[in-house]
Amino acid sequence: MIAKFNLYDFIANLIPGLVFLWCIHLLAALLGINIPIDFAGGLAETSILVALGFVAGLMLQAISERFVQRNFLLPRWGGFPSARWLLPEDSHFSKSYKDQISALIAERFKVSTAIESPSGCAEAEARNAKLKRAQELFYLCYHFVDNLSPRPQVFNAQYGLFRCLFGQFALLCILAILGFLVAFIAQRHTAHLLFLLAALFAVCSWLSYERCKKRSEDFAQSVYDLFVAGAAK
Repeated sequence: MIAKFNLYDFIANLIPGLVFLWCIHLLAALLGINIPIDFAGGLAETSILVALGFVAGLMLQAISERFVQRNFLLPRWGGFPSARWLLPEDSHFSKSYKDQISALIAERFKVSTAIESPSGCAEAEARNAKLKRAQELFYLCYHFVDNLSPRPQVFNAQYGLFRCLFGQFALLCILAILGFLVAFIAQRHTAHLLFLLAALFAVCSWLSYERCKKRSEDFAQSVYDLFVAGAAK
């Protein structure tokens, strides 16, 4: 099981890294810049390419977690679905289902499941405190179901993959637009190709965002469903 999830992590880092290196190589070629990365070499070149792709993927994952997730996804979503869905004012789960989750958490872990706003805080600070407490309760459920089914880990790995792809294609779109402007000013015949690539990267970024959002919701839903089914037994 551990080897399987290490493979998921490896793929989630390797795929974005290789795609990013190939796209950078393509953009540079359209601008007449030669980047010494061989995509058609032998075993030695392929091994180096895989290593570079994996390292590039790790860097992209770090950037996507630090900037894309914190500065775009969470503010846009109002917090992770795993925490947001437990808030009393959220309507994703029915009240009875949230009460059942709270009761099972209290029974299983002997902790308080109250999610209340701290007194004397601004509205934004109070909401962040409630989200933090809800996320702590979610982690209890997550650790409980960790060995019950591989679905949550698969959804979580796919969330990380699409989050990385979303940030990566957004960055490539910006680079393609800058390349288009440079080629247009220099009257290079590849300007229209760079414009088409920018449009393609924009579409890929939007699709990656939609899958990232869906996988984050699938991850939270699978954890809560498994917890209710497992803890109830």
